[in-house]
Amino acid sequence: MDNKDIKMGQLLESWEGNNEDKKVKNITLCVTEDCNLACKYCYMTGKNHRKKMTFETAKKCIDYILSNREEFSEGSVVWDFIGGEPFLEIDLIDKVCDYIKMKMFMLDHPWFDSYRFSFSTNGLLYHTEKVQSFIKKNKSHLSIGISIDGNKTKHDLQRVYPSGKGSYDDVMKNVPLWLKQFPNESTKATFSHNDLPYLKDSIISLWNNGIKEVAANVIFEDVWQEGDDKILEKQLDELGDYILENKLWNEYYVRFFDPSIGNPLRKESLERNFCGAGKMLAIDCDGNFFPCIRFVDFALEKRNGRCIGNVEKGINKDKLRTFDALTLQDQSKEECINCEVATGCAWCTGFNYDDSGSIYKRSTHICKLHKATVRANKRFWAKYEKLTGNPSLRREYENVEDKKYMLVMLQDDITPHCSYRNKKGTKNKMSMELIDRAMEFASENDFEIVFMGEKGETPIKNKGFYMSLVDSNSKEANKKSIVIYDNDVSKINKNSDTCILLINKDNIQNITTYIKNLPKDYIRINLVLEDIDSWNRKHIELYKEELNSLVEVIQKTYVDNQPLEVNVITDRINFNSHNECTAGTKTITLAPNGKFYICPAFYYDDVEDSIGSLEEGILNKDECLLSIENAPICRKCDAYQCKACRYLNKKLTEEYNVSPKIQCNISHYEREATRKLQSKLVKRRLINAGSIIEKLEYVDPLDKILYEN
Repeated sequence: MDNKDIKMGQLLESWEGNNEDKKVKNITLCVTEDCNLACKYCYMTGKNHRKKMTFETAKKCIDYILSNREEFSEGSVVWDFIGGEPFLEIDLIDKVCDYIKMKMFMLDHPWFDSYRFSFSTNGLLYHTEKVQSFIKKNKSHLSIGISIDGNKTKHDLQRVYPSGKGSYDDVMKNVPLWLKQFPNESTKATFSHNDLPYLKDSIISLWNNGIKEVAANVIFEDVWQEGDDKILEKQLDELGDYILENKLWNEYYVRFFDPSIGNPLRKESLERNFCGAGKMLAIDCDGNFFPCIRFVDFALEKRNGRCIGNVEKGINKDKLRTFDALTLQDQSKEECINCEVATGCAWCTGFNYDDSGSIYKRSTHICKLHKATVRANKRFWAKYEKLTGNPSLRREYENVEDKKYMLVMLQDDITPHCSYRNKKGTKNKMSMELIDRAMEFASENDFEIVFMGEKGETPIKNKGFYMSLVDSNSKEANKKSIVIYDNDVSKINKNSDTCILLINKDNIQNITTYIKNLPKDYIRINLVLEDIDSWNRKHIELYKEELNSLVEVIQKTYVDNQPLEVNVITDRINFNSHNECTAGTKTITLAPNGKFYICPAFYYDDVEDSIGSLEEGILNKDECLLSIENAPICRKCDAYQCKACRYLNKKLTEEYNVSPKIQCNISHYEREATRKLQSKLVKRRLINAGSIIEKLEYVDPLDKILYEN
């Protein structure tokens, strides 16, 4: 099944307008502060029967907005009507919408061809004649969502009449009509402290009633108690199991299993706000302007409303500046910025203001609940992979640089893929019991499994999406595999699109020929050199010749508009920091004996040189020495494509973090070849200039360090 068919993983699509300018302006008109329900968790704590918008006020607001095209330059608009309960004022809304359409037409406004009227309603008045007449008149430009919390027990616990009576039965009477008119609409189910135990059954109930998309969330307010996160996690685990048991992932959606959540933040995320406060415009019953509806007086409990202007004087740009400049980084604590599961952790700028008095102080009452959601989310998608054997959508959102890998050696006699080879002739194989325990350990500790060796020799009972490193002769190669060509390209394997070309000193002169003979399907070839510790001057000169030949080969692929990546040359063009080896840090090896090693090379070299076991866990006391920050020579070098092999470092210099001279020399010859390629590509305008690689007068960065000292 194609991932695009997995509804559980697809984000809800919002209307983007019809104009080429995809920006949409959201304008919220609060037509009443009254409501026919008294929902216990509602953030609008100041609801009342007094304040209602007049038609004259609405007209002034519409005239101001439509006549200030420079101020409101977006290509499309959503006119959002809210309360209280907006349909209490359906007569007003009908007149206002007619006026909006007439005014946009008279002004020949671009929004006339690209607008939406949007409503979020409790559904009680949905069936009434006036509401239905309005829907019929505006159907092609309408979006209406009805808020339903789930099953009757959960809904009636929170969404009640002023008398305390539950509203579930009255709302559900209108759901069939709503779904008939708006079959693709979603509902927003809201959860608070005392209704968490009903989460699973509530979501299932909504699905069973024909609502396929549920934008569920927990409230931001400080209502949470010790242990609530455990209840939420248990409910989500049970809901996830129900989805998997009934194979519902391609039919229904709930936000809790959104695959994009639960990853570290990227730089671009730090530079924007979570919500649209300040970019949208909310207008209260009196024609006052606010950055969003959560800043209106009756929506706040501790503060006065935060007004940014009014219909008479327009928008106060100084008061809007604070919102224009607001970013995630500005309002978050360090623990939030550096959180490993930060993506998808929501907040409300309006609630931040109400809670602390400043929009630059982020409230984190839902921190534990978000982490519980992520844990359940990850387990759900891991189970999905195990059940289906397909990659989950989480993989599309995970940052490869942040992922951890466990290399599982199914047997000693594996095809090498780096600076090692089993020269002792041992034939140990991993037992099925160990494999099962390895999978369990990887799941509990957030490791991706990469199998090394032929799985056919040790059948894997657990179905799942697992990467594997296989020989080019392997019949097990597929899109989840990295094919290894071990000094030989006579047998081509096209079942994968990624390969490693392993080259020893006897085949240096064949590198270019081998690469030219590999299929064009490979868009990336990782060239790995082994036994460089035994290279002499002849081998180095041969390699330099091959690098120069590769420059010409790669340049031609750019000319042909089929650019080929070869790690030792092209990586340095694209990287601005070290693509360092992660052995012992983000990558560990599990050998057939059930022990962990920094990489297979250490296992082959000395079976006692382990860093833990499945029973003990990972016990790498030297992990701090494996970081580039603690590598004195590498830290001052800009040959970013160099992996700085930890095994060769330790073998030749007796330290993990100091590279031998031969490694530094080779990486700088590669750097020089990259510089030549970049110059040719820029000159022919095949790539942008970017960061130009400067020519160096040395091939060993230690020489530079010694000179400077």
